[in-house]
Amino acid sequence: MRFAEGRVVGEHARRFTGDGVNIAPGRNIDPAGVDQRTREAMARGESRMFEAGFVAGGANYRADIFERAGDAWAITEVKSSKWPEKERDQQKKLDLHVPDVAIQRWVAAEAHVSVDQAQLMYLNRDCRHPDLSNLFTTVDVTGKTEPMVLALPAAVATMHAILREAEAPDVPVGEQCTDPEDCPFYDRCHEQLPPHHVSELYYAKKQAKKYEAEGKTMIADLTDAEAPNVAAKRQVRAVKSGTRIVESELAAALGQLKSPIVYFDFETVQLAVPRWPGCGPQDMVAVQFSAHREGFADNTHRYHLASRGGDPRPALIDAMVEACAGAASIVVYYEAFEKSRIKELAEWFPEREAELMDVHDRIVDLLPIVRDHVYDPEFHGSFSLKKVLPALVTDLGYADLNIREGGTATAGIYNLLFDESLDTAAQDALRADLLAYCERDTEAMVRLVGVLRDLA
Repeated sequence: MRFAEGRVVGEHARRFTGDGVNIAPGRNIDPAGVDQRTREAMARGESRMFEAGFVAGGANYRADIFERAGDAWAITEVKSSKWPEKERDQQKKLDLHVPDVAIQRWVAAEAHVSVDQAQLMYLNRDCRHPDLSNLFTTVDVTGKTEPMVLALPAAVATMHAILREAEAPDVPVGEQCTDPEDCPFYDRCHEQLPPHHVSELYYAKKQAKKYEAEGKTMIADLTDAEAPNVAAKRQVRAVKSGTRIVESELAAALGQLKSPIVYFDFETVQLAVPRWPGCGPQDMVAVQFSAHREGFADNTHRYHLASRGGDPRPALIDAMVEACAGAASIVVYYEAFEKSRIKELAEWFPEREAELMDVHDRIVDLLPIVRDHVYDPEFHGSFSLKKVLPALVTDLGYADLNIREGGTATAGIYNLLFDESLDTAAQDALRADLLAYCERDTEAMVRLVGVLRDLA
């Protein structure tokens, strides 16, 4: 899904930039071939190239956009993420992406090509479909690449030395595992930690590192007073006693759930380049829901999943309003997600705002009811539904489904709506898998509330 959207972004970036020659339109051109094609294009006077690149200094690259800038050249790296609004988040993006263009500048210099300008091109958060004329915003990072360019010869030499070793280096886990982003090998390195390691302490990354440095590597080594928040204190007590803790206030908290109840869950698709009116880049658009009904004369499970072609949102709104009609409580797990999607729908369709906000205002969040009143050692520091469910509802899970978590569901919805290679049978099978997954999420809440009532 990300590669497919990346290709869409690339196509728009090329149109946004202007005419040029695509050096490597396919994926099967080797780096040496790209280098040769780039040099040939330069020799014949091309002023703008896409996917141009060089091989030099023990490294190679392809530049999204490579164009003349006076007597030298400029490199632009196109990203499928939005340029953030907050300065702190902007700096995080630069920390993550400036090395991309620094490497390109260095390899070009090693290939005896002068690159005097380096830019990052991001999706513009202010862009709204159908006007995509301002889809991109460009950030000049030439100065930020300079120190990295100087450091690269030694860094590349070190990388080559590591690759020649028979065994991978033994690097301790640390901040580099999650900063600036989660390492793709995070699970491989961290799964070696024993259960109830201090790294599992709820919402306490910094404190966990401090305790580990002090030699307190297990949650059982801690006292209640050392746990930094109420849920973590409950976690310490549960782990040390080896038992599930249920607070006496659970019954009162469950009193928020007024009958009749609709247990509700959205699934979304996230498009880098918006396809529907009012949507911006990377907006999460609700296109599917599941609704289990309890306490109605008709407790039939309700559901909706978008079909290919056209704007999916009006039909989803119709089905959602009908499914939630008459409910005193609409129960979700982590209300910020569902409420944000409903608010966005109300912004996109102001004529439906009253109906949508009526649904919004009846939402009750099950997550804090669990987090503030129950801790089972099998939660392992997480209150996600995927952790809570197997600990409290032992006979219900996701292992029997073809789609078992939200990221796969998002990718499945994307394929269902936009992958032209899927035939009818493949679409039908994918639709069935998506419906089964979303239904399991709301069934899980029904069963979880039943267990919580018994515990209370």
